[in-house]
Amino acid sequence: MGRMLAIEISPKVIRAIEYQPGERPVRIYRAAATERPGGEPAAVGQFLRDFLARSGFTANTAMVTYLGPVIEHRIYTIPPVTGDTRDELLRGKIAQETQTAVAELRVTGEVVGKVTEQGYERHEVMTLYTPEFEIRRLVFLLVEAGLTPVRVVSVPVALAGLHPAEAADELCGFLHVEPSRCVISVSGAGKLRFAREFGLERPTGAPAPAGTEYGTIDLGGGGGDSPPPPSEQEMYAERLVTELTRSLLYFRQISRGGSVTRLYWSGDPPPQEAKRLIFERLKLEVATHPAASAATFESGVDGDAAVHGAAVGMAAAEWGEGRVNLLPAEYLQRKERRGSIIAVAVVLAVFWAANAGLYMGLRNAEKRYRDVLGGTQAVSRSTEASRQDVSRWMGLKAALDRAARGEQQYATPFTRWKGLLGALGSAVPPEMRFLSATFTPSEPGDVGAAAGRAEVRGIVTAGTPADAQRKVNAFLSAVRAQPVVADPGYFILEVRPRDEEAGGGCEQEFFLNFTMRER
Repeated sequence: MGRMLAIEISPKVIRAIEYQPGERPVRIYRAAATERPGGEPAAVGQFLRDFLARSGFTANTAMVTYLGPVIEHRIYTIPPVTGDTRDELLRGKIAQETQTAVAELRVTGEVVGKVTEQGYERHEVMTLYTPEFEIRRLVFLLVEAGLTPVRVVSVPVALAGLHPAEAADELCGFLHVEPSRCVISVSGAGKLRFAREFGLERPTGAPAPAGTEYGTIDLGGGGGDSPPPPSEQEMYAERLVTELTRSLLYFRQISRGGSVTRLYWSGDPPPQEAKRLIFERLKLEVATHPAASAATFESGVDGDAAVHGAAVGMAAAEWGEGRVNLLPAEYLQRKERRGSIIAVAVVLAVFWAANAGLYMGLRNAEKRYRDVLGGTQAVSRSTEASRQDVSRWMGLKAALDRAARGEQQYATPFTRWKGLLGALGSAVPPEMRFLSATFTPSEPGDVGAAAGRAEVRGIVTAGTPADAQRKVNAFLSAVRAQPVVADPGYFILEVRPRDEEAGGGCEQEFFLNFTMRER
């Protein structure tokens, strides 16, 4: 696999790193950051394309962490289901809390814990939802930049993947600071438990305009000079710590006493005044960011792992099925369909290769039989054929007839097999995969018009054994409906539960054999 990009996109800044997937710690070959310009996605995408080219980036596949205008994070408790059923339950939960039409939202979630309610096990699902229009604008921006997005998540989700292994039993806070906003998230055992975003403009450094105070009366007796007004840096640190304190108190309330024991700062570097106030009021030290141990920069690459913390979190985390992904649903389905088309093409190629081998073998056998018969006829004309010679000649003639019939049978184009494979391919559900498929051709002289015997072994996954059986039954119905299929046999090899890490449910391993017969 080639190199990939991990990109952090926020309203006012863009940060990117280039890395090789699968390496631990993450080896960063290039790192760069720039201010994000204003304008439509097409203009920003062209700017991003030029920025990546100037910085020497060569990868065009990207993992994206997005600090959008509105990305909500909620934890809902639902029954242990997966796939479309889980998405529908989450949409129902969201519809009770928001006035925005659920159809206009992009909803995604992943399991972060399990609870037992009234004797039934239920899943805690961290749910992300945001206006789908914003995600489509982001995808359009990335496509204009010449990138292929693989996954899009929020900054809190990306940072939660950097939860230190030695602090698996602790709650860690991740504070990410951008020029116009901040987001505080809380992670437990690498799973996001809380996230809150608040606006906070970075101080510009320009002095505040001096003004004359009107309406003040000097009552005397003050004696001392009034304290100097706070600087912009002090006001910035004061507001940041106030919002941070408010967020952590709210998390303690909703988590029934949960307390953060470690705090990490990423994004813009922390000012000393903010670090001092955090220690004085929250009794927390801003610790070294875990991105520093999760990533290494190649020699000659100038970068700070804490500044690129969100991008490093995307590169270091293991992303697979069941994880959050804000990409539009039809974009993901298009990728799945592309994989299915490739699989069908491979199956067709294998069948055609097998048929070509059989046909060539029959042609070679026919040639040998004709040579033998020609020699036998020459001997018969010159000498008196004995009973054994006549019997041998009759056997060879019968073999030649069988070869001729087989050649005629296999020389016809397999146009009906194309229809068979197309019908069977459309009937295969996405939860079904095949472990093996064999085809044993029949002998050319066998009675009937059978082309051979096919055997298929596969696995289907579902939430319950009944659901798995329904999907297998639908596929069997499609097989039996084909006019070129006869004598189908179906056997259940094993029904077993799936691991929770694989999504739960169960899977059925089955065996199917049938005869392919020319009409």
